[in-house]
Parts: sequence; C-alpha cells; structure tokens
Amino acid sequence: MARPKKKRRITEGGYTQITPAYTTGPYARVEPDIILQMPELFYFDMSSYISALNAAKAIYFYNRTRLYDMYESAMLDLHLGGIIEKRKVGVSRIPIEFRRNGKPDDNVNKEIRSPWFRKFVKEVLMSKFYGYSLFQFYRGDDGFINYYHVPYKHYDPVRRVILKYQSDTEGIPVDSFENMLFVGDNPRDLGMMAELLPMVLYKRSNFGNWKQFCEIFGMPIREYTYDAGDEEARSRLIQDARRQGANAVYIHPKESSLNLIESANKSGTVDLYERFKDACNTEMSVRVLGNTLTTDAKSTGTQALGTVHQEEEDMLKADDRDFILDVLNYNMTDIFNALGVNTEGGEFVYVKNRNLNPNQQVDVIQKVKAMGVPVSDDYIYEVLLIDKPEDYEQQKAEIKAQEEANRKLQQEMANQMEKPQDTEPARKSERRMNMDNESKAWYERARTDFRNWLSDFFGVAPKKKDGALPF
Repeated sequence: MARPKKKRRITEGGYTQITPAYTTGPYARVEPDIILQMPELFYFDMSSYISALNAAKAIYFYNRTRLYDMYESAMLDLHLGGIIEKRKVGVSRIPIEFRRNGKPDDNVNKEIRSPWFRKFVKEVLMSKFYGYSLFQFYRGDDGFINYYHVPYKHYDPVRRVILKYQSDTEGIPVDSFENMLFVGDNPRDLGMMAELLPMVLYKRSNFGNWKQFCEIFGMPIREYTYDAGDEEARSRLIQDARRQGANAVYIHPKESSLNLIESANKSGTVDLYERFKDACNTEMSVRVLGNTLTTDAKSTGTQALGTVHQEEEDMLKADDRDFILDVLNYNMTDIFNALGVNTEGGEFVYVKNRNLNPNQQVDVIQKVKAMGVPVSDDYIYEVLLIDKPEDYEQQKAEIKAQEEANRKLQQEMANQMEKPQDTEPARKSERRMNMDNESKAWYERARTDFRNWLSDFFGVAPKKKDGALPF
C-alpha cells in the first residue's frame, strides 16, 4: 500500500519488516525507507583506497559506498579511534546551556540535559571526518526530543535524496521528511577520514610484516630428521610436531640439511618496523589533534614544548565548540520551535570551565578575600566539591559568636595596655618624676626669695635726685 504524501519519519531495517504503520490492517509487511547491508571491513589495500577515492570524487557517476566502508574499517584502528575520541570529548565534556537575556532557561535546558543531546553533539562533530551528517528529529515515546542519524551510505548530499539501497543513484527527496538537519559545508566534501586512511592502511601492512618477522625470527625452529624412505617415521614426526605448538618446524631426511640465513642486524630491523608504526601514528595525531605530545610521549619532549602542544590542542577544541554552537544557534532554531521548544531571543552557550585544581582554587579564594572582595560560601563549597553540612546555619552562628568574643577580648587587652602599669619600674619612674617636680618647685621658691631680699636690701639706700648714689 502506498504511503501518505505527508511528511513522515525515516524507517530503516532489513529487506522486509513487519510494521503497523501506513496500513489499514493490524500488521502488514512493508519495506522500510532504508535497507541496511553489512559493511565490508577487511582486505583493503592502497589500490582499493585509490579506486574508492576516485569513485567518490567523480562528478556525475560517483559512489561513496566503498569509501565509507573503508572509513568504518579505519575506525577499528586503536590510535585513530583514541585521538578522534579526544576531539569528541572536547565538545561533549563541557556542559551546554540555553540562556535568554543572560539567564538560564530551565524549559530548554531540561531538554538538552537528556542523553540524546550529548550523543548528538558528538555526531555533529563527526561531520568533519565524514564530510557531512544528516539527522531527523522527533518526539520520543518518553516525551523528550530524540533523533535519527541517517547512515552515511544512504544519503546523497549532492542530489539531496535518501537512498533505499546503498548502491542506488536515485532516491526519495530529503524534503519529503520532516525536521531534517544537514550539517556540512560542501556536499562533495569527503571529510578528514579520506586523508587519514592511507596512514591506517600503511600501518596495517607494517603490522602484518612485523608479525611475520616475529614468527620467523622470534621463535626457535624445531628440526626433525628421519631415515630417507621411512614414511612411517616421517608421519609420526609430523604428528608430534603438530601437537607441540605452532612455531616453525623443519622435517627432513638425515641426508639433507637446513641453512638459515638471518638478517645481519635483526634488532635494527625490529626498530625499523616500530619507527614506521610510530610515524603513521604521528601523522594521524598531527592531522586530528594538531600535535603529538598530548598523546604520545617523546624522548625529546620537554615541559615547555608539551605546554605549547596542549595550547594548540585547546585552540582546536575551542574551534570545535564554536562549530557546535553555530549549528545549535543558527541551523536548529526552526527544528526546536517545530518540536515545541521556544528558543526565540536566546542562545546556546558553553558553560565556562574552571581548569584549576583544588590547591589553586584555595589560593585564588584566599587572595580574593585578602583584597576585600566578598566570596560566597556556596561558591566555595561548589568549586572545592565539599558537601554543605546540614546544620550549616547553626555552625555559622557559632563561628560568628566566637569571632565576636575574640574581638571583645582583644579590645579589653588593648585597653589594659593603655593604662599605667603598677610595677616596680613604673613606681620608681613615678617617684623620680615627683622628686623632679619638687626640686623644680624649691628652685623657683628660692629664686623668688632671693629676688625679694635683694630688692629689700637696695630699697633702703639713700638716692640723689638725679638717681646717683651719694658716695
């Protein structure tokens, strides 16, 4: 039965699936919009890569299926998977919140705190590695927003159609489905994985040769000899060799000989394999993270050089976070509104992360308090990850009472210091001061008495009218 022409959700599955959707009866067998097929993951080499890359870059009759299979195969590489995960953590570890007029909006933040959002942010970042990402959003059975990530092999970003089979060249227009989000700059972009694939393939080939070298030269060779023509003895030796392990075995008649010509420098050959592996890992680290020292420890690395590399990686992660915010604030506003989430007049932002250890945080708080800037107790509990006690108010009141008692005690001690001290040196000083005052008083009295006597003595002598004495 034909489906309605109204916009709908994308379905995926095997060749057929049983579903009640778009049917008149209770159940019917309906083919999904996308029929999945198992990817090819192994047996790739450089010739396969070049062939797949040329097929994906063709202008008219292009096909990316084999190249995307190689992408998925490359993700099995432990080093590549690890450094890509570091990029993902850079955008998902720091929380995102929606703010309107500078204040968090709880209605929107409740939606983006759901598990789907963190996973969605990581898959948005993967568009840089695969060239694009396509999502369809809907309301889940739990009432929260959810999304469907369209498989890379089942969307043609150039023609903008959903491909039912991964090898199709025509499909359903993407506009036939509701709430679709395309993330990507250039529809013909093949992503960063196209640059990383050669290093993964070279590394795999190197590991294969390294493994073969270890098998040949790393384990001893067992030698069995038998009399020529004695087939029964030869059969017994073969059975014994099989039961004793998987290392190399040489079974030969006594009349023949075995000569092993080994490499002149086996240790140098081993180092060559390891250096080649490290070189491939280094190239991938530089392309994905922009550096090497934040992932691999080098003998020539220094603290200063490591700091520079960390700053470069932090700048790359900051650029990734800006990329995520651009998608949320510009490309997803209509989708949020269509799903009943009002984002008008606000914006999504990353919450600032304080990269300070507890010792640094304590030092900053103490310096701020020394400057006279008040610091909230709640902030201190938050940054130091300490639980606030249940009897916080009571303890706070007791601390204030103790501080007030200490202040009063210090004031009383200061007042006591200002009063004269009743000590022997103080009493001697006071007596000495009193004696000095008495001596000064006696001296003043004596001088006054002498002046009065002298005045009386000369006051009785005869005087002439012109003031001269008679003699």
